[in-house]
Amino acid sequence: MFAADAVQENVPADAPVPADPPAPSNDAITDMTETTDSATHATEAPREERESDAEDTPTAEESSDEAAVSAAVIHAKSGEVALPVPARRLRLPRPAYIADRMFTLRRRREDAVDVVIALLAIVGIWTIGTVASATTHGVTMDVLQFQLVRKILILPVNLVEGLIILITPILVIVSLALRRRLQAIIQALVTSVIAAVGGWTIIVLTGLLPAYLTAPLSVDRAIATQGHQTGFAIAINLVIVTLCALFTSAGEAQSMKAIKWGWTGLWIILVLGVLRSSMTLPVAFISVFIGRAFGSGSRWVMGFDDQRAKGAALVEALLGIGITPSRIVRTDLDTSTEPLSTWAVAENARGRLTQMPADLGDMGVTVTRRPDPDHHRHYQVWSDTGLAYELIVMDPGQELTGTLLEMWNNLRLRGISRWVSPSLKAQAERSSFTTLQALRAGVFTQEPIAIASANDSIIMVLSALPPTTPLTELGEQASDEVLDRAWEQLHYAHTRGISHRALTPEAVVVDASNDVWLLDWDSGEVATTELNQSIDIAQMLVLTALAVGPERALEAGRRCVGEDTLIACAPVIQKPVLPASINQRLRRSDLLGELRAALVGDSEAETAPTADLQRFRPRTIFTIAVAFIAVFIVVSSLNFSDLVSTVTSANPWWMAASAVLACLIWVGSAVPLIALSPEKLPFKDTLIAQVAASIITIVAPAGVGPAALNLRYLRKRRVPTAMAVTTVTLMQISQALITIILLILVMVSAGSSLSVSVPYGTILAIVALVMVAVGVIVAVPKVRRWIWAKIQPTYQQVYPRLLWIVGQPRRLAAVVGGNLLMNIGYVGAFWTAMVAMGGSLNFSTVAITYLTANAAGSFIPSPGGIGTVETALTSGLTVAGVSSSVAIATALLYRLVTFYGRIPFGWLAMKYMEKKDLI
Repeated sequence: MFAADAVQENVPADAPVPADPPAPSNDAITDMTETTDSATHATEAPREERESDAEDTPTAEESSDEAAVSAAVIHAKSGEVALPVPARRLRLPRPAYIADRMFTLRRRREDAVDVVIALLAIVGIWTIGTVASATTHGVTMDVLQFQLVRKILILPVNLVEGLIILITPILVIVSLALRRRLQAIIQALVTSVIAAVGGWTIIVLTGLLPAYLTAPLSVDRAIATQGHQTGFAIAINLVIVTLCALFTSAGEAQSMKAIKWGWTGLWIILVLGVLRSSMTLPVAFISVFIGRAFGSGSRWVMGFDDQRAKGAALVEALLGIGITPSRIVRTDLDTSTEPLSTWAVAENARGRLTQMPADLGDMGVTVTRRPDPDHHRHYQVWSDTGLAYELIVMDPGQELTGTLLEMWNNLRLRGISRWVSPSLKAQAERSSFTTLQALRAGVFTQEPIAIASANDSIIMVLSALPPTTPLTELGEQASDEVLDRAWEQLHYAHTRGISHRALTPEAVVVDASNDVWLLDWDSGEVATTELNQSIDIAQMLVLTALAVGPERALEAGRRCVGEDTLIACAPVIQKPVLPASINQRLRRSDLLGELRAALVGDSEAETAPTADLQRFRPRTIFTIAVAFIAVFIVVSSLNFSDLVSTVTSANPWWMAASAVLACLIWVGSAVPLIALSPEKLPFKDTLIAQVAASIITIVAPAGVGPAALNLRYLRKRRVPTAMAVTTVTLMQISQALITIILLILVMVSAGSSLSVSVPYGTILAIVALVMVAVGVIVAVPKVRRWIWAKIQPTYQQVYPRLLWIVGQPRRLAAVVGGNLLMNIGYVGAFWTAMVAMGGSLNFSTVAITYLTANAAGSFIPSPGGIGTVETALTSGLTVAGVSSSVAIATALLYRLVTFYGRIPFGWLAMKYMEKKDLI
């Protein structure tokens, strides 16, 4: 035991002595002993040894030992010594310096996606609600039968709702205030006000819509007023809209308990409101999505400060896994225009990490830039022991778009579906597992060290990557040895059943020793399939071809995996299986075609089948959208009662003749295309293409839709793009010229036999005025040069082909004959439709009436000429002397056989062409 007087000499006179100080624990004594490097326990040291030590010159550690002993306190009665708690060891002995970009509010694409999803959900729920709106009245009557129960429950329900509405916003604002997020508070309050005003505006505007459209949004006032009022009112709940906007703008539920409780209370309000029928189920969800749209829109417009790990939070996460950082440098950003800022992170006396700006100038480190296609943050870290690590920081918010993209790929692609999880932690765990398996297979890649969480971010710690260069940036400097090593690394992974599935330029890099590293195994898969391995081979072949050209890439592939393996992967050399960054580099490039041609032969490259990896293609979605729009336009534009009466009153034989003549239009369109094409086109496929164009005309102005389809068809038939454009242009010019010439010939040949008087004098005067105007305009040099600059490209394309056509009489005759056949089909179908309805006009009059009226109706660019063509044809027949009832019926019957009735055939032809890969 220590002498009491020896201890008391070092205690200040005014220092209070605890009446009953606790005895020191073994852990406390052990910690103190380790800190001061004492060889023996202080209470067991002999007096002589302490006295001899006191005579020696004390070191800093010995001084701290003596200070600790002198600060000890002796219990008054028992005489036991109570040693003080030693000073706490700092987790961060020296400041850690961080070079990073200044974090500000940012516009996240996830918030824009949230707005789109909310709007789509509103439309979908509204549409579904219209179907179930018929049950509203019955439910209302059932609810009104329980007035007593309603009167008993209405008070506690209103009390619960009121408390939730009052308390939850206060909790959210207070929680933000405790976090010192003043800007988030202001943004949340402003958003809630905007949402309230916007919701009120929506209610007012919705009330102006017809009753059948607002039925899903309406509630019976009899329920709301307990039977005292009648009628319906728009039940969009402004309180729900405002609270949803407030909670969404304030932050994510997983980052703040107050927001999580707020959403829970909100759903309670919704359930209670639906149960007591103060709102319908569609209204409840629509109110939520309206508020969600306002909140996400606010975050997109004003920016959002999500709780990403940054600065001190990164240091805290590293300390938590046993790494004491000294320097942290961001490596995924381009610092050529905007350099990084520097902060110093230190630990204060309370054990908290503080951060403040630090101007260190050059930190004296060199790092390799590591851009990430998934927009994760990358850092290079040096510990206090000199070890280097790499951090991959996965931030919140990106999981939404990433999950949606993976779900879309799983839905679109066949046989190569990928694991999908919205959890950042699960993604990090899977990536680490796949990377570790690849490392054990002998692949040069980074070793996973640990996974940590900080705020809402997930941090993956990997071994540091040596200075590297992407293989694609080496270009011709990449030796055959480097190419072989790249294939070797992929072979190591495949021998263990591992596939990469995302060989981007950033994933295949070369170090100073010419060793190739395969990085970024986030999309990798263990126990993989042969298809995924074939996709890896195709991706590596395309990647090396981008680096050194297709010839050297194919040579390296043949050396490493063999000719047979490359030929087997030829069907999967297609864009759907390539990463987005590779597809961007392949724009306006025929590299994939060159690789396939080299593998399967030049003559078979275009016709060689590719693996059917897509369940549906973008053009399939386009086709479905076209069909939907076409049905909507047709259904909304037709008067079915008039159509039925027209069909039932028509002569069936003449109506059938009109339908047969309408089929000549397809034949007349196919013949000129075959004649004008430099490549031989099968008549059957060309005819089917014209049939398929029937459905395109519904959603495009006259001539535009068929021209686009013909252009696509010619490209599939291996006609070069420039030549295909010229062919389609010549076809349209020939149709217009022959139609005008035919009209003039009919007018001149008919003469006095026409039932209408043609104002030849007026026509000649108009033609003369037009020619004079053109002459005056062309006489001005600037105007002439401007006009020539506009038409010169088309002229240079068309003129050589025009000479080519003129020099081949058989083709020229086919062009003229096909266009005449097409016009005969149109005019004949129109004339037989009139006869079927009981009308009577000579053929010449009908031809002039049709050609002029159809041209006039086509001047207005409406989809398919709906409405304008019918009006023009009806007016033309009326002017020619046909009664209005017959004229209207004729126009409807003609449009039925040449437009509306063609939709099913066009749809079937489109599906056939998709199946045969003709478009």
